[in-house]
Order: sequence, then structure tokens, then C-alpha cells
Amino acid sequence: MNDSLSNLSGNASCEEGSTNDFKRIMYPVVYIIIFVLGSAGHSLSICVFFSLWRKQKSFTPVNLLMVNLLLSDLMMVCSLPLRISYYLLDKWPFGDVACRLIFYVFYLNIYISVYFLVALNILRYFALVWPYLYIRIQTSCVAGIVCAVIWLLMALASSPLFFSKKGKQEGSPRCLDLSTENVDRLLYINNVSLLMGFVVPLLVIIFCSIFVAKSLLTPSPALGRTRPCRKKACALVIISLGIFLVCFLPYHVVRTIFLTAEKQLRMNGKEDSCNYIWMVRKAAVITHCLCTTNSCLDPILFFFVGENFKSFSDKFLGRRKMINERTLRQEELQVLQK
Repeated sequence: MNDSLSNLSGNASCEEGSTNDFKRIMYPVVYIIIFVLGSAGHSLSICVFFSLWRKQKSFTPVNLLMVNLLLSDLMMVCSLPLRISYYLLDKWPFGDVACRLIFYVFYLNIYISVYFLVALNILRYFALVWPYLYIRIQTSCVAGIVCAVIWLLMALASSPLFFSKKGKQEGSPRCLDLSTENVDRLLYINNVSLLMGFVVPLLVIIFCSIFVAKSLLTPSPALGRTRPCRKKACALVIISLGIFLVCFLPYHVVRTIFLTAEKQLRMNGKEDSCNYIWMVRKAAVITHCLCTTNSCLDPILFFFVGENFKSFSDKFLGRRKMINERTLRQEELQVLQK
């Protein structure tokens, strides 16, 4: 269901046009870029959050969600060197457990990222449309429970993939290659995850974004919103939704198409379908790369959503401010309302 989808073993009728060469070029190049950008962006994020923790000894609800999103991204970024080594060496020297673990981490990162983005959008919706309710629920305890529930549910939901049977080839040890025997099972898992891990979260984000944009476009002198502030806030909504659509939408669509095509190929074995299969496999590689980029794009959200990042930049530039916890929460509410 990820990069291994484009290399399912057992399709002898279409073996001649396999996408192995395409994968061995595309994946290492993209992974190296993502690793470099992700390491740099998340290193800065760690510095910011560590600085805030030393000052406040606690996190606001929004920052707690972003810290958990950061941890999820770091798991993905740290697994990339192993993936790079695999495609460069064309063998897996790290053992079966490590293979299953990085396979599992990929899906865990996808759906944890999706649901933390949903949680951030819901908080933005409450802060703007129901500000008094937001003030009542913005406690670290509530945010901590939400984070724990997301981690637990996504870890359990992704666990079947940890035990998936891997495809085997003669010669060098392999990893990230699935057996065609798993196609039916993976297609069922895909349909469930497509609905609960993508369609439902997407509908929630669209709902929140529509009402946030509607409220932002409505003049509100009481909150002192100026036209430039409203335009900036609308841009932030678009950026948040854009990351979700660019990273996750193509991957889920192509993954569904790919599994369906592989199932039909296994059942029918038609030679004239090979060109279509090769095209879908290459599309699966490309959309997998797009999906992986979410682990290096999330720091953009950290910067625009978190007022604390702006405060950190001011401090770094020499414009120091004294911010207590009450002021921090008020500024965060204003940012979510902008």
C-alpha cells in the first residue's frame, strides 16, 4: 500500500515492464530531499518548542497538538535513511523487524498527521465561531486526552500492516515488497482506511474551512479585524487545506486504483493490460513521494498557526517580549481568529 505497491511480486505477465528502475531513481532522490528539508525544519521546531517549554513549563492545546505532529514527522524522517539505503543497495540488510517497523511507521505517520490536522482545524473553528466554548475547553488535560486517543487509535488501526506478508524474491534480502496473495486483504484495508482515514477527515476539514472563511470574510469591528488580517487568515486556511489535498488526496486515489488494477490483473492475467499496470505503478511511486512530503511541510503550519513561533523569531532578532501564560493563550486565540 505504499512504495511496495508498485512492485508486487507474482505478476509474471507484466514483469518485463516493471517499474523497479524508476523506483530506484525516484525514491532515493526524493527521500534525500525530504530528509534534508525535514531535518532542518524540525530541528528549528524542536528549538522553538524546547524554548517554550523552558519558559512556560507547559504547552497550550494548539502547541501540544503541534508537538505530537512533530513527533510523528520525526519518526518518518528518521526512517528515510533506511529506505534510501534499501533502494541504493537493492537489498535489505537490517532484518525483518526493522523492515516491518518502517513499513508500519509510514502508515502511522500518514493517519496521525491527518487526524492532528483535523484537530487543529477543529480548534481553529471553535476559536473563531465559538470563542467562549474554545476558552472553556482549551486546557492541557483535554488536549492531552485528544492526543492520546489519536495515537492509540491510529496505532491499533495500522497494526495489521505490521504483520503483512512481504513479497520474496530470490537472491538479496527484500523489503517493502508485498505478495500478490495479500491484494484482496489490502484492498479491504484500503477501502476502510480510505473512508475513515481520508474521506471523513477531509469532509471535517472542508466544513471547518468553509465556516472559518465565512466568518473571516464577515466584517467584525469588535474584534478589530482589518482587511489585510482577514486576507492573511484566509491564506492560512488555504495553506492548511492545500497541504492536506496535495499530500494525501493523490496518494489515496492512486492507491485505490492501483490495488484494484492489480487484483484484476491477478484474476484475469491479460497481457494487454500491462501498459496500464506499468503506468499505474509509476503513478503510485510519484504519489507516494508526494504523501511522504507531509513530514517536511508541517513546519509551515507550525510557523503560521503558532503565535509562539513569531515570538521566538522576535526574540531571535533581538526584539524581546515578556509573555506570561495568560497573554500567550490570548495571543493564540487571536491568531486562530485571524
